[in-house]
This record gives sequence, C-alpha cells and structure tokens, in this order.
Amino acid sequence: MMNPSGIAVRGAGACALALALLCPAQAAPVVEMTAASSATGFDLTVRAQDVVDLFAYQFTLNFDPSLLKATAQAEGSFLSTAGTTFFRPGDIDNLAGSVTFVLGTLTGPIGGVSGSGDLARFSFSVQQAGLATFTLSEVVLLDSAGSELSADVRSLVTAVPEPSTYLMFALGLAAVLGAGSFKRRTA
Repeated sequence: MMNPSGIAVRGAGACALALALLCPAQAAPVVEMTAASSATGFDLTVRAQDVVDLFAYQFTLNFDPSLLKATAQAEGSFLSTAGTTFFRPGDIDNLAGSVTFVLGTLTGPIGGVSGSGDLARFSFSVQQAGLATFTLSEVVLLDSAGSELSADVRSLVTAVPEPSTYLMFALGLAAVLGAGSFKRRTA
C-alpha cells in the first residue's frame, strides 16, 4: 500500500501532465526579415510570427549603405486584417544606413491581430554586390491593452547581387519586348 504523500505526489504529477496536454504550447513571437531580388533592385520584408493580440509596433531598420540605398517603404498587410490602421513609413537616412521610427498601429477600440504576417516592406537600389546585414533596433510590440509583448528579434545576412545584373536584365527585357513589337513591312 502506498503512503499518502506518495499518492499526493503522483496525483500532482498526473494533474500537471493533463494540463500540459490540454493547453496547447504557444510559440514565442518572432520578428524576422526576408529578402528577395527584384527587377529594380532588392526588396526586404519585416514579418511577425506567432504573435498574440498585436496592436502596434515600432522599429528602426539598419542596413549597409555601401551596398544598398533605401528607396521606398510600404505598410505590410498583417495589422489591416483586424481593422483600420495608421502607418508611418519612417525616415530614410542612406548615409547612416537606417530607416528610423517605422510605426504601425490599429486605430479604435479593437483587439489586436494574432498569428503571422508582414509588418512592412522596403525597397533598395543596389550600389554594389556583397554580403548585407540587416538588423532591427528599438523594436517595440504592443498588445491591445498597451502592454509590451516580448519577441525574438532576428537579424538577416544575405547576398546582394551585382547592380549590373539588374541593368543587363532590363536591357534584355527591353530588347525582347522591342523585337516582339517590331513588324516587318512587306512590299
């Protein structure tokens, strides 16, 4: 026969196991970046993953100005899935290599968004090829109650192709399109 304290310990262990199985594990929120070459240069997307009740965000994007020149910023679609938003695209400083005070927020008394999605997109012209490092600083995520959400903020290191690659692509595309529209005259 088991003593009462042994029964209590096993009972507590069984309860803890049952609670762990009944409550789904919540992944820690992540803010990360993805990059892709485009016909006009280089695009970067800042994305939130596994967030719960995200109502507002703020960050500064840092990049290597010897490789890239920021040309445009745009709001991602994630926050707008919950309602009306306000977006401040930030201030580009191509000498320092930063886009400061990028801000997005929902407006009105509504709950935040949960899940994963794009926060903001940035376009760059390529100055020279190399290995570019992108970092986020001054990152703040807020829930609908105004409380700060903690998140794992990840940097990105990616290859930037030669700027002439884009020029050659554009020239080749123009030649193909021009040849396709050229019609021969018959006499």
